[in-house]
Amino acid sequence: MLRWVTIVLSVLGLAVGVWAVSTADQPPVNLPLGRPASVNPYERGVAALGIVEPAGRAVGVVPPEPGVVVEVMVNVGDRAKAGDALFRLDARLLEAELLQKQAGVEAARAEIARWHALPRKDDLPPLRAAVAQARAQHEDRMDVLKRVREASQKGSVGDRDVAAARFAAEASAATLARAEGDLQRAEAGGWEPDLVLAQAQLAHRIAEVDALKLLIDRLTVRAPRDGTVLRREIEPGEQATTGGVSPPMILGDLSGLWVRAQIDEEDIGLVGEAAQAVARTRGAVVVDIPLRLVRIEPYARPKQDLSGSNRERVDTRVIEAVFEMMPGAQKPATPTYPGQAVDVFIESRGRVAG
Repeated sequence: MLRWVTIVLSVLGLAVGVWAVSTADQPPVNLPLGRPASVNPYERGVAALGIVEPAGRAVGVVPPEPGVVVEVMVNVGDRAKAGDALFRLDARLLEAELLQKQAGVEAARAEIARWHALPRKDDLPPLRAAVAQARAQHEDRMDVLKRVREASQKGSVGDRDVAAARFAAEASAATLARAEGDLQRAEAGGWEPDLVLAQAQLAHRIAEVDALKLLIDRLTVRAPRDGTVLRREIEPGEQATTGGVSPPMILGDLSGLWVRAQIDEEDIGLVGEAAQAVARTRGAVVVDIPLRLVRIEPYARPKQDLSGSNRERVDTRVIEAVFEMMPGAQKPATPTYPGQAVDVFIESRGRVAG
């Protein structure tokens, strides 16, 4: 029985394989080798190379400084609002320094608390005892000085003994004054300028902590405005640079598409503010997309984007004109994407001087 089951399954597998091969052998789409040239649809028109871009231009997001990427929060196609985190750089060195600065803040606060706790109760009794001892010693020295002076008047002692007793009395008076000063200073508590200095040191250390927090937050790169992630060139563990050819991440607003056309400086005089224009896609499926002029940027620059034509002039300057794709003009079957090159045709105004 098992043998017959095996034979039947083998026959079924062979039949499925034949069917899969026969159905997969579909004839390829017949694309002509030669395609018609892109002809200007206007009787008098200006042709230019256009690059599709998001509304408001694409934004290349770069980190504030080179660093190792530890986390990427978004992928291509994700929507991001202004301020949303995009990726984060390694901040462990700053975080270690932050721990040290935070400890300094606690030390400054403890210093202020110590000032408010003055005087210490256990510091006063020894100081009072020192004052009492110094007062008793001073009274004794004054009594000795009195007796020596009386004896000097009777001629029993000389002037040398009187001077020695007077010096001892003055020394004991200084000791008493110093002891009383120490007691008064302790009973008065902390010195006000010391509190002002401690508070200033605390404010300085708090400012250092806040500055480090700002530097750490700076290493989390955020979206400068609302948009969609068009390109992501970084992964965790890679080095993000600030001066590379391609930024680590590109954002753009895909709610609308614009076309940036490079118009030859010799043809810019033929372009009017109300001129009609159309963008024509390249490739197997050609679509004409009507355009509306947004602005002409008033700065001529050397030509940078090239169409690849053998007859194209490169030793010329161009003026960029920004067009908006008319709403509803982009068909879902033939989408256009930011960065795509299109041919732009603009209806010229007036007559060409001949």
